[in-house]
Amino acid sequence: MTRHVAMLTLALFAVAFSGCTDADPKESELIDKTTTQKPVFTSTTPAPEPVADEPDAVEDAEKAAEAVEAVDEIEPVKEPAMPSFDPVVETVDGLTIVRFVTTSEIAKREPVAPGTSFGTDHERIYAFIEASNESTSEKRLMVHFIGPETTVSGGIELHIPASVPRWRTWAYTRHAKKPGLWRVEIRDLEGNLLGALPFEVEPGI
Repeated sequence: MTRHVAMLTLALFAVAFSGCTDADPKESELIDKTTTQKPVFTSTTPAPEPVADEPDAVEDAEKAAEAVEAVDEIEPVKEPAMPSFDPVVETVDGLTIVRFVTTSEIAKREPVAPGTSFGTDHERIYAFIEASNESTSEKRLMVHFIGPETTVSGGIELHIPASVPRWRTWAYTRHAKKPGLWRVEIRDLEGNLLGALPFEVEPGI
C-alpha cells in the first residue's frame, strides 16, 4: 500500500513537471514567429507608396518637356506702340537734312534747349534745320506744322543755296495751341518728304 501511494505521487509529479516545460516556448521558435509574421495594416497605418517603373518615369519626363515647349510657344503680350520722337530724314537730289529739331527759342543761329514737349502758352515753336546741298542748284523746301485731327499750320518756304556743305535755317508757328500730338514735315516742291519730327503740346507747361 505504501509503495502504491509513492508511485502515484511520483507519477503526478512527473505529469506536472512535463506540463510546465511544454508551456515555455523555445527561443528559436520565438525568433521564427517574430521574423516571419506578416505586417497588418490598420486605418491609422500609412500604406507604402508605389515605386514607379523606369518606363513611366521616362514618359513623365517627356510629357514635362512637351509642356515646357508648349509654354515657350505662347506669344508675349504686345505693348501698345509709343511714338518715336527721333527725326526721320532723307536725302533727295543731293540735299540732305543733317540736323532737325524743335525748340521754343533760337539764339545766334542755334536752337536753345531743343525738346519735343511744349506748352500751349509758348509764343512760338521753331523747326530748326541744318542741311547740306551737294547739288549745283538751289533747293526750295516747304515746312508744315500738322496738329491733332490733321490741323495744318505753316506752309513756310525755305531756300537752301547750291553747293553748300552746311546751311542753317528755320521756320516757326504761332498756332500750335491745340493740346495733343503734332508733327513738323519738310518737303521739296515736288512733295518728296525730306524730314518728319513729332512733338507734343500740353496744357499748363
